[in-house]
Amino acid sequence: MNQQDRLDKNLINDPRLWRLALRISERKLHVVLLCSVEDNSLIYREILLDSAAQSLQKAIEEAIYDNPLLLSDFARVDCIIETNKFTIIPAEIDNSDIQEKIFNETFPSFDGVVIDNRIDSLNATILMGMQEELLNFLRRTFNNPKIQHHLTPQCIYFHHKDQLGSNGKMYAHIHDNRIDLLVFGSNSIKLANTFDFREPIDAIYYILACRQMLNLEADSYELLIAGDNATREAITPTLREYLAYVMPVIFPSAMFKAGKDAMNAPFDLIVLPLCE
Repeated sequence: MNQQDRLDKNLINDPRLWRLALRISERKLHVVLLCSVEDNSLIYREILLDSAAQSLQKAIEEAIYDNPLLLSDFARVDCIIETNKFTIIPAEIDNSDIQEKIFNETFPSFDGVVIDNRIDSLNATILMGMQEELLNFLRRTFNNPKIQHHLTPQCIYFHHKDQLGSNGKMYAHIHDNRIDLLVFGSNSIKLANTFDFREPIDAIYYILACRQMLNLEADSYELLIAGDNATREAITPTLREYLAYVMPVIFPSAMFKAGKDAMNAPFDLIVLPLCE
């Protein structure tokens, strides 16, 4: 990492007035730091993980120790985990043994820990699998971190936005050659999934294929796109040939005062403070 971008402890004065949010994927660690009492305070870093590390846990450990500020005593720590090992179940299934059984039947070769994210507003729980050593490291390193799947804050935030309008909506979040697609019923999840893609045309395919699967008409369920600007601009003209309404997601007005770096951070990290 460039020494200029390194997160040293002298970067902020009192960590107890700040919250730390981490987004962990197999290739990157995204970091957002935000002060609760100061506008324009947001600090964002994107840290590439060492692909030669023995495990994801070791790569994360190295990245965090290389940025000493992350070891401070923050007011709150959130960890978002990006993984395809997840499934969504009704919130009524709250017995941990049953949850684990469902998850293991979905991913029979998985050997790790099952984490549950309950979303009461959608009567749903997202179950995700984590490497036990990574989970232990996060809990050992940070004070009571809240650990969520990367779709959880998006489900909470976009569902709230969905309820404010009269028309149904489909949401797409594009990041690192992946696309998250979400569609909601009145108080339920119709679709929440993530797809890998290489070219913009692949993202278009997943959007249209999922709409066809859900029987969404071209003139219904507006498509709102967040995330990577270049890909969004590349796919929007083609999508408008098939769909009546394709627009970018409006950046949350409440987060404008956080600072200009907010525009560069992953969308699910930015909306975290709005999902409480």
